[in-house]
Amino acid sequence: MDRKRLTSYIQLINTVGIGPVGFKKLLKRFGNVDKALEAVSQKKELFSRKKAEEEIMTAEIKRVNIITLEDELYPYNLKQIEDAPPILYAKGQTELLQNSNMLAVVGARSASLSAQKIAENIAGDVARMGITIVSGMARGIDAAAHCGALKANGNTIAVLGTGIDVIYPSENEDIYNALAAKGLILTEYPFHTKPQASNFPRRNRIVSGLSKGVLVVEAGLRSGSLITAHQALEQGRDVYAVPGAPYDGRSDGCNKLLKEGAVLVDSADDIIENFNFSEVVFTPRTVEKITETDDLFEYSLDNQKNNSDSPGQNDEYAKLLSLISSSGEDIDELIRAMNLPTEKVLTMIVELELEDKIIRLPGNRVGKI
Repeated sequence: MDRKRLTSYIQLINTVGIGPVGFKKLLKRFGNVDKALEAVSQKKELFSRKKAEEEIMTAEIKRVNIITLEDELYPYNLKQIEDAPPILYAKGQTELLQNSNMLAVVGARSASLSAQKIAENIAGDVARMGITIVSGMARGIDAAAHCGALKANGNTIAVLGTGIDVIYPSENEDIYNALAAKGLILTEYPFHTKPQASNFPRRNRIVSGLSKGVLVVEAGLRSGSLITAHQALEQGRDVYAVPGAPYDGRSDGCNKLLKEGAVLVDSADDIIENFNFSEVVFTPRTVEKITETDDLFEYSLDNQKNNSDSPGQNDEYAKLLSLISSSGEDIDELIRAMNLPTEKVLTMIVELELEDKIIRLPGNRVGKI
C-alpha cells in the first residue's frame, strides 16, 4: 500500500468512535479510505494526520511492518472475522502470516508447573507438524506455548495487548527477543501503547481469529482464556481442552468446555487427528454468552489483588503455591522454577504444608489441597 493511503488508514482507525466494524462499514459505503475520511470529517474531529505520518516513520525506524486489510500479506483466517483489525503491526518473520494452519494455545497466567509442561510439550509437537503456534506472550501457559514451539524450531506468533515496542510482562523480554528473531510479534495497537485491561479482550479475538482452533490448558470459569474459547466458537473455530482435576478451580473452565463439546486433548495427536489442514471458510456459531461484567479476567490489569501480571507483585509464597497442582509436582522441578536458593524453597514448602495448603506425595512430590 502506498504511503498516502496507509496514512489515511492509520488516521481513520485512530479517530475516536471508529472501531474495526465501523471502519469496514465506512470503506464499503464510500468505496475507499480517503472518501471515508472526508465523510467522517464532516461530523467529528479526525485523528491528526501528522501523528499518523509519525507512526509510519517510527515503524520504518524500528523495522516494523504495518499491514492493512488490503494487503496480500494480511492473514486469511483473521480477515474472515467480523471485527478484523484494519491494521496490524508486525515485527519479525512476516512470511509466517502466509500459513493459515495455526493453533492458538491459551490458559491461566498463574498456571501450575504441570500445566505449563503440558502446554510446552503439546505446542512443540504440534509445531513440528508445520502448524504455527499463536498465543499472547503472557506469563504461564502463553509463555510455555511459545517456548515449546521455539525449542522445537517451529513457528510461533505472539499477539500483544500493547504497542509492539512495549514488552509486557517485562519478565518475558527473552521470549519477546526470540520471537522477534525467529517468530513473529503482532498487535493492532499504535506504538507506545501501555497495557490496559480493556486491551486484552480485543487482543484475544485476534489470537483466536488467526487460528483454526484454540487449545485451552487450565482456565477458570471466569477467565480470559474461557472467553477466548467462546470467541473462537463464535468465529467457527475448533476448541480443544486439556481436562483437569474437578477440585482445582483452574481446571473448571476446561472441564466446562469439554462438557460443551470441546475436543479432549492429552497429547498433540488428539489435535493433529482433528486438525483441518486445508483452506477453510469458517461458519460462525451461536454460543452461550458469558454474562459476568465484573472480573471477567482472573488477573485483569486493574485488579491488583488478583493480578499476577501487575508490576511490583512479589509474593513468593503465592507464586510457589500457584505452581503446584492438585495432581502434584516434583519438588526438584519446583525449586528450579522458583529460581531461589534450594533451602529457601524447601522451607517455604514445609511452611505451606504446616498451613494445610499442600500435602506430601510419594516420589518427592507435593500436591495442592
